[in-house]
Amino acid sequence: MSDMKKVLLLGDSRRQGYEPYVREQLAGRAEVYGPQENGRWAGYTLNSLRFWLNEFPTPDIVHWSCGLWDLGDDYHIGRPFSLPEEYESAVERTVIVLRKLFPGVKIIFGTIMPVGASDSTGIQSYNAIMKKVAEREGIYVDDLFALMHDKMVTYDRGDGLHLNVEGNTLVAQQVVSALEQYL
Repeated sequence: MSDMKKVLLLGDSRRQGYEPYVREQLAGRAEVYGPQENGRWAGYTLNSLRFWLNEFPTPDIVHWSCGLWDLGDDYHIGRPFSLPEEYESAVERTVIVLRKLFPGVKIIFGTIMPVGASDSTGIQSYNAIMKKVAEREGIYVDDLFALMHDKMVTYDRGDGLHLNVEGNTLVAQQVVSALEQYL
């Protein structure tokens, strides 16, 4: 049985991009895992926990980053997929569920990273919601938005959304730095 801390990474496809680099950087110091599935929006991740958590050991630390899908107006109806109050509720309920299932778990919120060179006002407003929940719940915030706000064009893999190898490595370094406070 390993004495290493167990780290669960939750988030959307961007998390899937940097997760292997986090695992590599923490090799020998922590066991890092996450769902093979894209976590999509905050409510989807919250609902999916009941399925995903059966696949993994009990986490000591959870790094959670959801929100970009929540902002999407995929059906062009003039509103985000998750209204601000729905997003706040999903973020808050995720904290409640994780703490109920894993007393003593350390939770870190990773802010939503920008998208390409587009306007980031919506992203910043949902990050503000996340930060409000974090403050209320005593959760550390890993500011991935600040890290990438002027770098997305440089590290974009060509789709305006996902990161190339260098970008994923950079984000992984910051995620590892955030995790190290609890290792």
